[in-house]
Amino acid sequence: MGVRSGVPTPRSLATRARLIGAAERLFAERSIEAVSLNEISKAAGQRNSSVCQYHFRNKQGLLRAILDKHIPGIATAREVLLEQLRRSGRPPGLRALVRAFVQPVAAKLHDADGGREFVRINAQLIALYTLSVQGVPVSPLKLGLHADRFFEELRRVLRAAGIPEAVVQQRLMLAAVLVFHGLDDHVRMLDAASRRAATRGTTLFIANLEDSLVALLSAPMPAARRALNR
Repeated sequence: MGVRSGVPTPRSLATRARLIGAAERLFAERSIEAVSLNEISKAAGQRNSSVCQYHFRNKQGLLRAILDKHIPGIATAREVLLEQLRRSGRPPGLRALVRAFVQPVAAKLHDADGGREFVRINAQLIALYTLSVQGVPVSPLKLGLHADRFFEELRRVLRAAGIPEAVVQQRLMLAAVLVFHGLDDHVRMLDAASRRAATRGTTLFIANLEDSLVALLSAPMPAARRALNR
């Protein structure tokens, strides 16, 4: 199937890219659960019904390939922004970290190679992740939210503000939900808007999203403290 001595051929790589592109589009339009590997194969113009299994083994492998296509670039962009903040000679504050959190993901709105589809897919995966935190059995796919040094910086700032670890964890989870579900809804609006209105609306939306995240992460917590002390 286009692989010699374990090395993918150009044809094999092209097929893999078409499958990933078809999966991005169908998962975004219809949801991950509603789309079969066979449908993805057909949408990618492949007559071999087992081509997805050959390249990715299963749907989990295909999802991982989609994330691997987009997440490293987001992580790199965050690390660059974080390094710029470090060079200022002072530990980065919450607002600067929130901007570094949002901007690389928001840039996907302008990525023609599956960027908007990635945002919509990750909104679905964030919902699964939220359930898994609450102990509900879901897909073992890991989103990597806690493996990144960037999130350690966010935790540092929140702990320094006197926010307990249990609350920090939940607020970071809520922040991820707000970012991806907010961007998911915004993508839907962009698809129905004129280019000029979309550009102006996106600039305001991203600024508003950053303000909302700062408020969420730094909010007073009288009710949460009472819950912790019960």
